[in-house]
Amino acid sequence: MKRPIFILIIWILLALLLAPIALNIQSHFIYSDSPFLTNQYQSVKVENILKEYFNYTKESELFVIINGSYNKSLKEVNNSLMNLQDAKLITPYEYISQINSSYMSFISPILKKYEDNLSYSVELYHNLTLEKEGLLNNLSWFYYQLNVTFKEGHNVTPSSYVTEYNEYLEETHNPVISGVKTFNDPFILLFSENNFTNESLVKETLSSFSNYSYLIYKITGKNVPICALENPSVYALHEVESKIPPPPIGLCNFHRGNTWVFIVKVPDNESLTNVEDFMQNIPAIVTGHFAIYAQSAYYTQQDLKIIDIVTIILVGSLLIILLRSFFPIVFLIFSAIVGIEIAYSLLYLATFIGYKIYYISGLVIPPIVFGITIDYSILFMYRYFEEARKNSNTALRNAFRTAGKGAIFSGLSITIGFSSFLLSPSPLLKNIGEALIIASLSALIPAILFNYTALKTVSLRLLSFPRKDIPNPIDVRQKYLRDVSGFSIKHKFYIVGIMIILALASFAVFFTHTTTVAFNEIVPSNSETVVGERILSSYFNYSVDYIIIKGNPNLTFSKIYNLSKEIINCGGLAYGPVSFGKFLTENHTALENIYSSHNYSLVEAYVPYPVFSKGAISFTQKLINQGYMVGGSNANRIDIVNNTVSTYYSFTLLLTIILITVYISVVLRSIIVPIRLSLTLLVSSLVGVAVMFEVFKQVYWLSPLIVFALLFSLGIDYDMFIILRIKEERGSEDERIIKGITYTGLVVTAAGLILAGAFFSLISADMRFLEEIGFSVGFSVIFDTFIVRPILVPAIMSILKKYNWWPFAS
Repeated sequence: MKRPIFILIIWILLALLLAPIALNIQSHFIYSDSPFLTNQYQSVKVENILKEYFNYTKESELFVIINGSYNKSLKEVNNSLMNLQDAKLITPYEYISQINSSYMSFISPILKKYEDNLSYSVELYHNLTLEKEGLLNNLSWFYYQLNVTFKEGHNVTPSSYVTEYNEYLEETHNPVISGVKTFNDPFILLFSENNFTNESLVKETLSSFSNYSYLIYKITGKNVPICALENPSVYALHEVESKIPPPPIGLCNFHRGNTWVFIVKVPDNESLTNVEDFMQNIPAIVTGHFAIYAQSAYYTQQDLKIIDIVTIILVGSLLIILLRSFFPIVFLIFSAIVGIEIAYSLLYLATFIGYKIYYISGLVIPPIVFGITIDYSILFMYRYFEEARKNSNTALRNAFRTAGKGAIFSGLSITIGFSSFLLSPSPLLKNIGEALIIASLSALIPAILFNYTALKTVSLRLLSFPRKDIPNPIDVRQKYLRDVSGFSIKHKFYIVGIMIILALASFAVFFTHTTTVAFNEIVPSNSETVVGERILSSYFNYSVDYIIIKGNPNLTFSKIYNLSKEIINCGGLAYGPVSFGKFLTENHTALENIYSSHNYSLVEAYVPYPVFSKGAISFTQKLINQGYMVGGSNANRIDIVNNTVSTYYSFTLLLTIILITVYISVVLRSIIVPIRLSLTLLVSSLVGVAVMFEVFKQVYWLSPLIVFALLFSLGIDYDMFIILRIKEERGSEDERIIKGITYTGLVVTAAGLILAGAFFSLISADMRFLEEIGFSVGFSVIFDTFIVRPILVPAIMSILKKYNWWPFAS
């Protein structure tokens, strides 16, 4: 067996060997932000304080929305819990009971104080009821009291009572008060000199009397309602609730009509696969931020299969149009598939040393590897076809020496560009950077080595099948490229001016538009979790922020008070040293013992919006902007987003430009070329992002970042192809530029179409953020390929002329 055929068989066996790893790589994707949350984030510092001083256990909540009777629904939820590990079910009644128990614990000292204040009146009330019964049983004695008091209508036998009455009368000058004091009987207050002689009326009045509040008011001066006297505990609770209302969470938050809401708490390290199994096996709608991640994982796996098929079909169709030869197309697609398999296999091996495959990294690897593998392969093949048409016996070797060199230089520049991510202080950017470096190197291996072996194995006659001749790298399309580049050079100042205006307009769009972290970007709009959040918003519409205020509670009291007031005024609930639900106090209470510890104070804010929603993120961001230390799911998300975005634009992107500039300066012996390259890539990126904002209006927070990251690395390819060819040509500077554009134009346009097609395949996904990335990167590549490289680049280089190669000659 000839050696090239043997090596080709090894490549085929390698592809078969790596296929299972690539097909199952989705099961190793990480969808949560948790692995990238380190102690550098304020939200993580808050969680550490909560764990150490407030006995906080980080858990995630799944909200189960189910129809049916309570008992049936409870049974269904319990049966499905077998899919989860260490899950805790909280029924509506248990949740309400926990809320009420906490509330009663808080108000119990206040209740006791109320009841103590009522105790004398209550005791007096009971004594009065007994006295009334006694008087009814001995009416003659009561008549005697009335006669002594009013001294009219009857003869009163002289006695010590009369003497005592006269003494009191001298003091008070009021016969009724004298009578009450003499006989210690408040019921005398019910009569006067006009009605005490009517014994029937006296008996009827006494029998029907019930207004004990009146007598107690007359005795004590306190206006105590009869309900307080009859049931002081209920009255005290009512009074306390009127001043300190209980949290507005009741059964209506969990049950309406035939629908029930149950809460399932799971550990923060629960498997998303288990969560998805739970969601699939329960006849209910499940939502919550953990469910969102689980659904994102599920739809990502579905989308990845569709994206791969669409990529192969779309790129295959483009290759058929461009090459129209069977074996070159097969070689190109096979090399791309092998590149993807190598990339995923290396990522899988990296998991054994602790690497976490972030799902976005996993999703962008197929179009990156597919696109640039075919780009390098086309560059290599086209150069081989060009050399073969010269009847050169060393065509393959010459192609490997020239095009292979260009591919290696370009691949290394991409790798160096991505390496700036590794130096980033953002854990998430580091993670993405490692995946992108693996992708760029994985694309380079089959593009050069496999295609070299394949082309060496297959004869030129077979390569041309079903055509009569091998594809011609020189055809009528080159005239168009020559004319376009010539026109650009002729009108170079106008071209550059128009591009500057376009870049400034695009920057204005990019600068003035905002991004979103909404969860409906990472799951389809019709997914279970999105539907569930809409339903849940009319039930238990809260997410929780944990706010830590450092310092002595006495010194920070006003700050805690103002914060709690702000939360309550915004429709939320605040639990902390000065608040309980919607109750707010300016006094020191027992709440300080619960929500203050080790010089820290905790305020739990029940934000009146679902987790990760626009309202919740805005509310939490506002608290962070005010200088508060905030923890919880919303704060975690904000920390990841803010840190990643600010780090990329202020550090990583600048470092990318610097590294690429240094590398290309060394390779091409020019400082001007890499600077010009960075500026033209910036134009392509800004235009792509601006168009994305105009098409999608509000985009996912990672989408613009990924567009910049990919364009500033992948876009180097085309420029390198052109510059390396220009350096080979002879003549005046303008002639060399036109020749370089003309002879590499077909390779650049073909490569650009392939790479754009690979990213446009992402539009077939159900998830909006993938559509945004696919459309924007695809559009940016098309713009870079058909506008920037053949039009803007010649114009700029023609203006610079010999200074393109400064400080060295070309």
